[in-house]
Amino acid sequence: FQLLVLSALTAIAVARPQEEIPKPGIIPVISRDEIHDDFGQYALSYLSGDGTSLREQGALKLNAEGNGHVLVKKGSITYYAPDGTPITLEYIADENGFQPKGAHLPTPPPLPVPEA
Repeated sequence: FQLLVLSALTAIAVARPQEEIPKPGIIPVISRDEIHDDFGQYALSYLSGDGTSLREQGALKLNAEGNGHVLVKKGSITYYAPDGTPITLEYIADENGFQPKGAHLPTPPPLPVPEA
């Protein structure tokens, strides 16, 4: 899981305009908070020197069959597009898969309204 978070933060950092990345290319982590408990629940947040931030909470939920658990994650990532526009991606990941939301994501065209 830590590798996934690190990969996401690295990808987000690369998307930041090059002229704003501190030299020699290392972006410092300004703050990092993590809380874990014995029941599989956690909360974490990161803020990097280029303004990239990540917040996530996770908890185990009983699966539909009642014989196991599903890790449910909710969170958001904010980074800056090459033109300096802030981009925020909110998401939920659960038994229904990864469900992202963000103004920058493409949306399908509206479905036609059936005629009566």
